[in-house]
Amino acid sequence: MSHSLLNVGDLVILSAFGRAVVKPNTAKVGIIVAGPYEKDYICAKTGLYTKYFSYDVMLGTELLKEVPEDFILRMGDDEHEDNPRGLEEIPD
Repeated sequence: MSHSLLNVGDLVILSAFGRAVVKPNTAKVGIIVAGPYEKDYICAKTGLYTKYFSYDVMLGTELLKEVPEDFILRMGDDEHEDNPRGLEEIPD
């Protein structure tokens, strides 16, 4: 069984990618308020089965429910290999 990497109370400091994803929300920091929820996923295309963790994240006054752990990690890392390029500079 795998273990979650994040915990309730952890801060999520949004990178440029993370801030672009949550627009129009202007928050730059979020906090994990609930989770982890262990979810099962079956890929319709391949039929492969996987489990993942998700969390509720508070960004300013907005509550994002059941955000996958991998995506939370991407939102805080501009260098993540899966993030699109060109989001390094976001005009405020």
